Amino acid sequence: MASRPQLGKSQRTRLRIAETAHALFERHGFDAVTMEQIAIEADVVRGTLYNHFPVKEAVLVEWMHLRLAEDLAPLIGQVMTQRSFSARISTLLDASALWWEQHRQYAAAYLRFRFQQLKQGEAGQTSSDMAAAYAALIAKAQEVDEVRVDESAIRLANYLHFLILYALMTWLESPTASLRDELAHAFEFFMLGAKPR
Repeated sequence: MASRPQLGKSQRTRLRIAETAHALFERHGFDAVTMEQIAIEADVVRGTLYNHFPVKEAVLVEWMHLRLAEDLAPLIGQVMTQRSFSARISTLLDASALWWEQHRQYAAAYLRFRFQQLKQGEAGQTSSDMAAAYAALIAKAQEVDEVRVDESAIRLANYLHFLILYALMTWLESPTASLRDELAHAFEFFMLGAKPR
């Protein structure tokens, strides 16, 4: 990951912990790594670690969101060259499928933790940039009447985001499922309700 000199001390600590934890997960497997190992390797006291992350799944989510933000930035330019909303989202979802296939070993733990956050009303605490990206693309589509305008772009983006999470769960449950196909199906279903009225 690129260096981020503009980050404050707390953010640098979170970044160091997340990157250290990821290296441990890669070396030993996610399930085998403990919070104590993460604290030792990241050179932080346990209290500091737990102050930033209550469980190792939270550390994983932090790392994945940082990685996703870095990988998403150059993709947005490619997405915006597409002429229609459907083509833009399809380009984004195809890239997402490849990204998740590269990180499949973490997908189940990621999804479990994200849904646990929703259950506890904490979803915004470790948010990825994907929902914001969907909202921006939907808002642009609303301007040219490709997507209905009687719902906010943010609300529609949340619907799309949850359909995509469901597609990920389906893919994880079936070893023969194609994530690209599951995401395309989720988007097709979204568009049934999102078309202009």
